[in-house]
Amino acid sequence: MTALRKILIEEEPVVTAAVTVARAPAPKFYVVPTAKAPADAPAEAAEAEGSILKNILLFFAAPFLGLAYIAALPFVGLGFLAVVAVRAAAKIEAVRTVGLALKNVVMAMATPFVGLAYVVFFPAIGLAMLACLGVGLRLEPARGKIDAVGAGAR
Repeated sequence: MTALRKILIEEEPVVTAAVTVARAPAPKFYVVPTAKAPADAPAEAAEAEGSILKNILLFFAAPFLGLAYIAALPFVGLGFLAVVAVRAAAKIEAVRTVGLALKNVVMAMATPFVGLAYVVFFPAIGLAMLACLGVGLRLEPARGKIDAVGAGAR
């Protein structure tokens, strides 16, 4: 959808002079300052000290954050350019076929590493599941007592 068409679609409908709607004026709200309770003063002082410390840290960190953005900008630009190029190339049937074949080759090459990850991590995952199950069974008698008390109250 073009930008011009989007603007035309999102425009409000034109209201003719024959149809007029009287709107009530919006109510006005006034803010009246109140005296602060003395109990709030220490909390606000601690909060103000925290914000001052935060501002000082941000003041010293700002150049490094800016440098990080400047250093990352070429990589972000190249990544965006690569995405646009791949999207444009994906419209060509031959490129799509080569991409599908390349995907299958990469998946076949990754299969041993996925299997290795299963062999390495599944024992740890299994032990964690057994530990959770053991803790759940250990807590089960206490849950039964709570349920029995709750059932007696009904």
